[in-house]
Amino acid sequence: MLVLLLLIRVATAAELSIDSGAGQVGALGWDQVEVRYRSGGSWSVAVDGVYLVDGPALGDWSLTCPVDEVLAELGCARGQLAWQQAGKSPLEVEFSAQRIDEHWHLEVLADGWRLGLELAENAPAAAQASLILDDFQLSSLPAAWLAESGLTLLEGRLSGQAQRHSTGALEFDLQLRALSLDTEGGLLAAEGLDLDIAATVTKLDDSPDFSGQIRQLGGEILAGSLYLPSPAEPLVLTLAGQRQGEDHWRLSSVRLIDPGAMTLVGQALLHAGADGWELATLELDSFEASMPGFWERWADGLAAQSGFGDLQTMGLIRGQSSWTADQGWAAQAQIEHFDLQDPAGRLSLNGLSGTLNWQDQGSETELSWQALALYGLPFGSSTLRLARGETGLELLEALELPLLDGAIVIDRLDWQPGESDEAGLRLDARIRPLSLTRLTRQLEWPEFGGLLSGEFPGIVYADEQLRFTGGINVQAFSGTIALDELSIERPFGTLPAVSAQVQISRLDLLELTGAFNFGRMEGEVSGWMRDLRLLDWRPVRMDARFFTHEDAQRRRISQRAVNNLSSLGGAGGALITGTVMRVFEDFPYRRAGLACRLANNICHIDGVAPHESGGFFIVEGRALPRLDIIGHRRLVDWPQLVSQLEAMLD
Repeated sequence: MLVLLLLIRVATAAELSIDSGAGQVGALGWDQVEVRYRSGGSWSVAVDGVYLVDGPALGDWSLTCPVDEVLAELGCARGQLAWQQAGKSPLEVEFSAQRIDEHWHLEVLADGWRLGLELAENAPAAAQASLILDDFQLSSLPAAWLAESGLTLLEGRLSGQAQRHSTGALEFDLQLRALSLDTEGGLLAAEGLDLDIAATVTKLDDSPDFSGQIRQLGGEILAGSLYLPSPAEPLVLTLAGQRQGEDHWRLSSVRLIDPGAMTLVGQALLHAGADGWELATLELDSFEASMPGFWERWADGLAAQSGFGDLQTMGLIRGQSSWTADQGWAAQAQIEHFDLQDPAGRLSLNGLSGTLNWQDQGSETELSWQALALYGLPFGSSTLRLARGETGLELLEALELPLLDGAIVIDRLDWQPGESDEAGLRLDARIRPLSLTRLTRQLEWPEFGGLLSGEFPGIVYADEQLRFTGGINVQAFSGTIALDELSIERPFGTLPAVSAQVQISRLDLLELTGAFNFGRMEGEVSGWMRDLRLLDWRPVRMDARFFTHEDAQRRRISQRAVNNLSSLGGAGGALITGTVMRVFEDFPYRRAGLACRLANNICHIDGVAPHESGGFFIVEGRALPRLDIIGHRRLVDWPQLVSQLEAMLD
């Protein structure tokens, strides 16, 4: 074959062509080779169906060399190399090939990179290669390559070199700058990423060893629900490991250092699965998270998805953990002087310390804190003791949360992780009576008296929904307020939604109107709010009705209350028989009531009884001076009505 090719080299025919069938050299094979000389001065070699034995297909290759660039022993000082894969744009580069002392020296040149290869004829396995990159633009890669890798965007610059030594060892020293990428589903993305990558692979046989380091100098990363902002100092990930057989890689050393935020040291095992390499086990021998750096870098993005972004934290968490594909996580952590503050005022926690265990059955967790506040409610110091049972975490003793002059007591708690029907948090709680005067004053609500107490069996929190299956009873205004079917969606997130059935029974109107500066009324009121729905704590749907009791001993209404009820009901004033309203401070009444069916921001208003004019009684008077408040407007804009009510209570 070599003699025949040499004859072709010196031929003077206008065109010569020689075809050869399939062949193989080492691990490289091909389906067909065609050698051609064209008049005008060029040689070409086309190799079709190139593939790696027991490996992927490598497409079709062609080399073209002008006659004046042909070197001795079939070398080429400067030619063109084209690589064509099915369905993809061809890659065309310059190349040179030269034989010196039984060694072939090959070089491929392109914009931003150079590949060199030195191959000994008698020892092909000892080939040396080097790839040098100089601001190679990743955006120049074929679009088909990006689609095959699942990327919709890849931009940035790549510099550095990769080398293969004659011993088989591989070395990489690369710099990625301004890397931006995105995937089809958006689960993995990066913006402005700067990385330094150094790695070495030795013993390239059945059990190669490797070691490497990745330094993140800047840039943002999104991986699933985890968002990592740019680090203030370089983040360093160091890895070392060995391949164990065909199906496993053992990472004997994993070390991640994020200065001012986190340090972890451990090892891991990967195995070959149906979809590629998968994590089989992970052992974290030591883990340390320092606040606020850890929270700002690693936790804030996850918390923000639940509506708790920008939390302010202090403290230290250290511990160990492990994970297996079969059993999940096991962990032990020590929490030291942990503080958390929500700028929105929904949550604060001070002086949290203790040991958190997530181990086999029988392990105990004990956490204590100095103060806890939820939506302005100031709870005192408490201690939480938990044990892990067969299905999850359970209370070892009742948890008492002091609140003003009373307490909230949690008698039973059961937390089951996972995605089963039983997953979530379940508890039984009760309120040890506390003063509503102190509570309303603390919350900066209109101050009123009474006691708040109740039993709350069957509270369930799952799938971001809090349900009170046992109902709530509140003793206030010398009467009772009962809440049933109460549920809160996203209680700590954005746009919380509340659903409930509310029943009120015989509230003292003098206490009620005195608390809210509405104007004085005497008597007793009952009613309901059925199918109540609040969004972001504002009503968006309900069927409400409130009415007074005719058996109450004193039933009188002040001028201020008359004016306010007239305005709310669209009466435009009160109808008074036989006297002048301004002469009297208050008036007797027989009965009063108001109803609102709210839907689509419209309140459908009704009163306590129909009036002969076609309107409705809001207040039906009695005795002298007799006063009737008649409503005529049936449909009222709800936001406008709320604004009116807020102005009345100021």
